[in-house]
Amino acid sequence: MGNAMVALKTAEEVKAVSAELARNTKTNLFRCLWAMQFESALRFGDAVKLTWDQFAEGKTHLSIKQEKTGKLHKVAITPAMRSIVQARREEAADRPKFGEYIFSLSDLRSKGKPVSHNAVLTEYGKCGRRAGFLDVGSHTPRKSKGRILFENGAPLEHITKLLGQANPASTLFYIGFTQETADTLSEEFSLGEEW
Repeated sequence: MGNAMVALKTAEEVKAVSAELARNTKTNLFRCLWAMQFESALRFGDAVKLTWDQFAEGKTHLSIKQEKTGKLHKVAITPAMRSIVQARREEAADRPKFGEYIFSLSDLRSKGKPVSHNAVLTEYGKCGRRAGFLDVGSHTPRKSKGRILFENGAPLEHITKLLGQANPASTLFYIGFTQETADTLSEEFSLGEEW
């Protein structure tokens, strides 16, 4: 699927999918992972491997060796991220396989390992469709963060750094800035026929 996954364009759209994820009464894992990916702008593979120790009291930043690039990426720990971790801790603490990973189902079947990509794709896709969006997947929260920042005037270079990407051109493609978007902007901000 890769980049076929959409970037949602507003915080309200992100929250609409989050509300659908909250309807899962068996676990808060998917909603918490969705929020953590949006909040931290981490790739799926890096987010699911977050551990409790990385959020120890007094820590202000996550230092992540990116799975995709191998580069070190530093992310500020926000109050929202701490709240997400606390919600996971409350649910996972009494599970039979409570382990080091925040985003593990912590049951006998998972053996304490991080949740699988397929499980997340299934849940995100289902809840995305219920919220009215097609092609919601494991990259959507991160892409959406970049897109929303871009739509609200954040400098592209800052978004590129936040997402841990190599260059602004990659970031534009990643957040869904296409030729169609460029054409719309050209029309919207034209002097018109009465120039």
